[in-house]
Order: sequence, then structure tokens, then C-alpha cells
Amino acid sequence: MVRTMSVRGLLTASLLAASCAMAVPAARPAAAQSVFVKDIAHVQGVTGNQLVGYGIVTGLAGTGDSTSVLFTSQTIQNVLQSFGLTVTSQEVRTRDVAAVMVTATLPPFAHSGDNVDATVSAMGDATSLQGGTLILTELRAANDLVYATAQGPLSIGGFTAGFANDSISQNHPTVGRIPNGAIIARGMHTAITSGNGFDYVLTTPDFRTAANLAATLNHYFGGGTAGALDAETVHVTLPPRYHDNPVQFLADASDLSLNEDQLAKVVMDERTGTIVFGGDIKLAPCAIAHGNLTITITTTNRYVPSGPFTTAPGAMQTNTRVRAQTQNKHLTFIAGAATLSSVVQALNTMGVTPRDLIAIVQALRASGALQADLVIQ
Repeated sequence: MVRTMSVRGLLTASLLAASCAMAVPAARPAAAQSVFVKDIAHVQGVTGNQLVGYGIVTGLAGTGDSTSVLFTSQTIQNVLQSFGLTVTSQEVRTRDVAAVMVTATLPPFAHSGDNVDATVSAMGDATSLQGGTLILTELRAANDLVYATAQGPLSIGGFTAGFANDSISQNHPTVGRIPNGAIIARGMHTAITSGNGFDYVLTTPDFRTAANLAATLNHYFGGGTAGALDAETVHVTLPPRYHDNPVQFLADASDLSLNEDQLAKVVMDERTGTIVFGGDIKLAPCAIAHGNLTITITTTNRYVPSGPFTTAPGAMQTNTRVRAQTQNKHLTFIAGAATLSSVVQALNTMGVTPRDLIAIVQALRASGALQADLVIQ
């Protein structure tokens, strides 16, 4: 029996932070791209509201909740009683029903009669919601008022086939959607303006972008129209000709273009080994040492028979051997790079995997060689 533990430690501690040249090139303006106002900002308060409800899915081919899920049996009893049928929990023994939570989002400016999608998730031990139909379910908001009702057949985008341990599944069969399956029962009033103005909220907060947005609105609609309050908020005072028509102002402003700053940022997901570089990333000259340590533990079981001068029975003998092996890596020098493509090309010369690259980037950021924000998910 051989067990191998791969310690990706890259010896990032030995990334030789001291060897990284700290002579970072002089800062230059971050790269910017032209975007529309409607793509980077939205009106504060104009947002969706979350709805949730509890219901049951019927019509499952033996893949629903088992009898050990008590709340499913109680729910079936309550549903049958509403139709004039009285049963006990002992009489409710079906695997064709599953208890579910139903969620949906009430969009801004929604009106009674509008349709939205509903998401259905199993609560008990159901193995699949394939082929099921959601029974009429009330969806409530945080204020406990019913804003929608959902019902209809589920689409799970996958399947489950087989029995017990001899089965195969594709995608996630215990979560499904009902396209346009929720009907809005109560509209929600959404105020656009407060007095004679409103606030634009940037999707990605940035002082330069906020200042550019205010300058663009002032240039098009006249001075005093907009002012940046912080890196995320730009207050707008409606010009006199738009006092009674804020919708027209938003329509005219939405297609205005401005320069949006691109933040130097590296986003890493250690669970999946994903790393994404974005923005104007700078890399100072740096020397990196990278190595892998592999520890192999070998266990051998051998039967030792009894000797000729003893009546004791034979026995199993266990021999364990531990071996550590280090893959030597030479010191690699990476010249300073001022563009994203140059950074990626320089790091690729290390010949490391994405998971190793995550640790290298962390050490580069800690040493000051990588000029970018680091986001670890």
C-alpha cells in the first residue's frame, strides 16, 4: 500500500522575497476603457426583492423523501385535509413526494400578473426531483407578505438513472427551476427619485470612475447636475426640464459614455485552483525559487510462518518505509513587466500548475513585487 502526500509548498516561503528587486517602475495612470453609464451604475433603491416559500413536489418516481422525513408526511397530511381527506402519518408512506424550498426574485417595478422564474430545492432526503411538479406555493418577502405564487413542472437540466449504488447522475438533480413559474400577486412601488434628485451607485467602487461619471453628466446636462459623494455614490440633481420626467433623464443619461478605470486585481479560488488577472498589473523584477516536496509512505504486509521449534501460529508482519524526495528547482529571474500579457508569460516560464501559481502570486504580493489587489475566495 503506497500513500503519497504532495506538499505543494512551493517553498513559497523560499520565494526569496529579499531577492525581489524593490525598484518598482514609476506609477502611471491605470488603463481605462470607454463604457456606458447604464453598464457601470444603477439608481440607488432600484433593486429586486427576495421571495421564499415552502411547498411540495409531487409526481416523483420513487425518488422523493423517505418516511423518516417527518415534516414531509405532515405536509402531505395538511394538503389532503384541505381537500377534505383525513389521514394519519402512518398512512402517508409515499416516496413520490418531496418537501422543497421555493425561491424567486421580485424585480423592481414589478406589477401584478407578471411572471418570474422560480428555483426549487429539496429539503429532505429526496434523491432527485426529475419529472416532479410543484404544487401551488405562496412566496413571501421579508415583511411576511405574500407577493407571488409558484406552481408547475420542474426542469432540472440533468438526470438520475439506476438504483441504489448502481446509479449515475448528471448535474444536480435535487435542484430545479420553473421558467416563468411564479406569478406576481402584489406589485411593489419603487421610488426613483427623492425630492428633485437621486443617487447613482457604481457597480465597482472607484474614485476616478465616480469623478468621471459626475464630469460626464455635468458636461451633457449642465454644471451642477452631478457630484461624486464617495468612490461608489454620485448624487444627481435633476435639471429643471426633467423635474417631472426622471425616466427621460435616466434614458438620456444611460447611453452616455465615459472612461472607467480598470483596477489592478488578481482573483483566486483555492478550492478550484482558478486564478484570474485583471486590470493594469505591474510586476517588479524578481527572483523566484520554486520546488516541490513529495513524501511517499510505503506499507508492506508479509506473512511470517511459525518456526520449526515453536508451536505458535504464524503472524502478519507490517513493514513501513517513509521516503522524502525534493525536486530541485533553480533560481529563476523574472524581468519587470508592465502589461498583463507580460506578467502571464513571465509566470508561465516557471512551468507550474494553477494551484502552485496561486501560492506564487500570494508570495509575490507579500514581497511587494506584484502591484495589484489580491482577492482570495
